[in-house]
Amino acid sequence: MKLLEYNARFGDPETMNVLPILKTDFIDICQAIIDGKLSRIRPGFEKEATVCKYAVPNGYPDNPIKNKKVSLGKIPKGARVYFASVDKRDDGLYMLGSRTIGFVGIASSLAEAEKIAEKAVKAAKGPMFHRSDIGTKALIQKRIDHMKRIRS
Repeated sequence: MKLLEYNARFGDPETMNVLPILKTDFIDICQAIIDGKLSRIRPGFEKEATVCKYAVPNGYPDNPIKNKKVSLGKIPKGARVYFASVDKRDDGLYMLGSRTIGFVGIASSLAEAEKIAEKAVKAAKGPMFHRSDIGTKALIQKRIDHMKRIRS
């Protein structure tokens, strides 16, 4: 067995997908970690699918534009919005150069969660872009095929 990546930053999509469907009190989990008793906690999760898509500044990651105003339109039901690399000023929100706003779609199926996340990220207005392939059946299959090639 090989560990390919260990990453648990709370602003990353890996965490943003998990926390909204966590049924177990997060404070209880943290306390168990502090007490060295994490093995005694059995976290529970809602039986839901999640997809996270980020709006990022044009030019990201190599030469992102900064200090441009961004705004949000109507967010669909089933979506969560997480402001990331933004600065709140008197006249609104401004991009700082990294992942600007995260959108998590939550639904009973992965396909529906992806549709919600895609609709939500399109509500972001400003000089930004996002990867529309995240969470799609085609990209997931591409990743599965890649892992099969690595394992064989």
